[in-house]
Amino acid sequence: MTRARLIRAMGLSLVAGSMAFSLSAHGAQGLYSADDLMDADVYDSNGEEIGEVQNILMDDNMSVHSLVIKTGDVVGLGGRDVVAERGTFTLRMEGDGDDEFDDQDYEVHIEATQDEVKALPEYDESWWNQTSDALSKAWENTKETSSSAWEDTKQATSSAWQKVKQGVGNMSDSAEEEVEK
Repeated sequence: MTRARLIRAMGLSLVAGSMAFSLSAHGAQGLYSADDLMDADVYDSNGEEIGEVQNILMDDNMSVHSLVIKTGDVVGLGGRDVVAERGTFTLRMEGDGDDEFDDQDYEVHIEATQDEVKALPEYDESWWNQTSDALSKAWENTKETSSSAWEDTKQATSSAWQKVKQGVGNMSDSAEEEVEK
């Protein structure tokens, strides 16, 4: 598992390094910088600004699991960190997208009203522990289901093979009897 993560990290470093050498490259649609996404403004379904991106949470596959959004912040005071899971938001480049790749500005649009945003789970240790446990249990269930499916497939294949073998044996015996007659 650690080796796979190391290989992924090296691959990401190589891609990032190759992009750095191409200073005249323009931002690619569908390719986003996590660094530039940090502090991006977040808008609700009515187009009103509700906060900014505080953190990006990744899963074991290095895919975005969710964004932590600072909401209700007034001059850096107060506010609340909430979690918006993947699938509840979209990411857009501000402007026409012709900025240099190292100077992109993003907007995050969440599919929720301000009242629905207030109901999002708060990003805290309790949320972290519950989510981590749920993802671990989901992975264990997936492994168990896959293992069970594999065992069922092996048994069914073995059973089918035995029946074919028995049928061929019976046909061979019948053919021998016909030849002897």
